[in-house]
Amino acid sequence: LPTMNIVLRAPKKPAVAGLLKTLMRPLSTKMPIQVGLPGASEPIAGVFRNDDIPIPPFHPRDNSPGVPSKLHEKKEWSKKEIDEALKANTVFAWGPSDALRESCPTIVRGDGVWLYDNEEKKYLDWSAGAVCTNLGNSMPIDVKVAIDAQMATAPFVYGDLAVTEARAKLCSLLADISPGDLNGFIFASGGAEANECAIRMARRYTGRYKILSRYRSYHGGTTSTLAMTGDPRSWATDTSVTGFAKIPDPFPFSYSWGEDAETAAKKALNALHEQILMEGPESIAAVFMESITGSNGWLLPHPTYMQGVRALCDEYGIMLIMDEVMCGFGRTGQLFGFMNFEGVVPDMFTFAKGVTGAYMPLSGVGMSDKIFDFYRTNAPAYGSTYSGHPLTVACGYAVVKYILEHDIVGHAKRMESTLAEGLARIVSSHKSAKQGRAIGLAGGIDLANLSGNSLMHMHQTHPAVGFLRKRLREEGLITLVRGHHMHCTPPLIISEDEIATGIDILDKCFTDLDKYLEEQQ
Repeated sequence: LPTMNIVLRAPKKPAVAGLLKTLMRPLSTKMPIQVGLPGASEPIAGVFRNDDIPIPPFHPRDNSPGVPSKLHEKKEWSKKEIDEALKANTVFAWGPSDALRESCPTIVRGDGVWLYDNEEKKYLDWSAGAVCTNLGNSMPIDVKVAIDAQMATAPFVYGDLAVTEARAKLCSLLADISPGDLNGFIFASGGAEANECAIRMARRYTGRYKILSRYRSYHGGTTSTLAMTGDPRSWATDTSVTGFAKIPDPFPFSYSWGEDAETAAKKALNALHEQILMEGPESIAAVFMESITGSNGWLLPHPTYMQGVRALCDEYGIMLIMDEVMCGFGRTGQLFGFMNFEGVVPDMFTFAKGVTGAYMPLSGVGMSDKIFDFYRTNAPAYGSTYSGHPLTVACGYAVVKYILEHDIVGHAKRMESTLAEGLARIVSSHKSAKQGRAIGLAGGIDLANLSGNSLMHMHQTHPAVGFLRKRLREEGLITLVRGHHMHCTPPLIISEDEIATGIDILDKCFTDLDKYLEEQQ
């Protein structure tokens, strides 16, 4: 076929050319609509007319500083003044402020396992605060000297601009005493912060995003760590955070995996294996769990379970991270909780509480050499102003040395039988005590109704719990009760006689709880 040359030319008739020009140009301010794209100098009113929505009027308030009251010129405040200040200005955590304020004594001093309020009433610290005052409520002189020395020389340096000798010493000591090749350490302030750091490090190291954790668990109060938590406190974040999945526990509330502990452990492992396969192993960064569940009842799995979790993680390239915030530094009669399970070494572990005996806020993450090597040349996507704070690491170094030099871990193990025998006495004597568990000085009692079942579900409240707390306080004992579980986790320095004193108080209060429940029927 012959080739056709087609040439397009602009219209010659002025009327047609003018019409095209009119249609293609942007609107002027006189046109009711905009046609085509605006020119560079086109007035904005011809392109888009905005609504006339005024900024609301500003209502100024006085933002000048207040004047301290005359109370702050006094060295000593009266009990009434303290109580009024608490009522007027203090917000409590994890519960309604008014109820907690009414139930909390005002402590003015501590001595060993004892606390004294502003009326000189004496209380046995039966839960070591929040399972953290492992060396009791008075500070060893060696620890005080170490903190004072650091405070007098370099009370603060920012950890990414300067380092201190105390930081180097604590890292070195932790590497010496930690099993396997757990040789790298990064510091934070609280347990939740350490767990948050571990989550980020695991995700970056693996390039995966899912974290598996257990339902009966608590990992902290930040958004991510609360989402990783399995107990009812996590419900506030369940709809807002992704990347976390829960795995079934070896000890379900409403059914049993088997007739004996090992069979139950194997079935729970099969369920975990199935979940890993269904979630997609290549999407899972870590299995994150407490070596021994703390806040949710000191649950003691068969060694087969933890060994199997380690094996599954190895098989699918998943990191195993142990939360040692409660168990670490001797609570279970081992230096770390995972050491109760022969051959189990995590890829990372987190710690807090016991590393300073709660004298100062310090937490951290320990990691294996392969992970440490990765972060020698990669940023961990975590940091904080107080990471490696000189005073806290100086305290931590002194406390860990004290734990080792005074065999605090061995003492906790030796006290296990005394605590266990006492808890057995309570459970065998009282209908309101369903069952108990103990390992080292980590123990507790599950509260029961008169039918023998748990007093209530973990997310529920029950007036009997308030009754028991009140009676314990009246008899001079303070402890944590979370859901239907009462913690029996005294400081690791407690003596046999002091344990016996605590058990006697429990016996008296559980007798009253039995009567209370019978009267409420």
